Amino acid sequence: MESVDEHLVRRLTEWSAGTPLPAALEDGPAGPDERSLLAYLDAQLESRHLDLALRWLQARGEGFYTIGSSGHESNAAVALALRPTDPALLHYRSGGFYAARAGQVPGTTPIADVLHSAAASRHDPISGGRHKVFGHHGLAIVPQTSTISSHLPRAVGMAFALGRGRRPTGSPPTPWWCAASVTPRPTTPRRSAR
Repeated sequence: MESVDEHLVRRLTEWSAGTPLPAALEDGPAGPDERSLLAYLDAQLESRHLDLALRWLQARGEGFYTIGSSGHESNAAVALALRPTDPALLHYRSGGFYAARAGQVPGTTPIADVLHSAAASRHDPISGGRHKVFGHHGLAIVPQTSTISSHLPRAVGMAFALGRGRRPTGSPPTPWWCAASVTPRPTTPRRSAR
């Protein structure tokens, strides 16, 4: 049986620039442009290859965190749909998101960041080697523990704080103004139901 990786390599090898698109794609609605699709594929491949590198490091005794993002690479699309300044709270399988977000911000080094983190290196930009966690100030990715669902209370708290930060009280602005995930508060009082 052919693995997912083998299937992908075989199909990409068979494809060439002159290969016509299937009719369903030719006649479909206008979708993302070629640059966006390549950014999406790059982020997915980067995430998958990082997973393989983490397992290789672990087998050599040089990597200490091997829970990867395989199977979750498509969350790169979420990063590409948001602004790179929108805050993000990621879980431990968000490699695709992290790679896509980093691809939107020049000068970032997502591969080195993840490898430093997995190797518990003091050069890890977010935890100094203390924990493998996705986080990066310049990418608006808030670091957090990788415990399942631990991002939910923080996300609710952030949404609450961002909503409060919009009130014209003279307080300093929050680092993330009007995030895509926070809906605005009504500006007019609601009428009570009678």
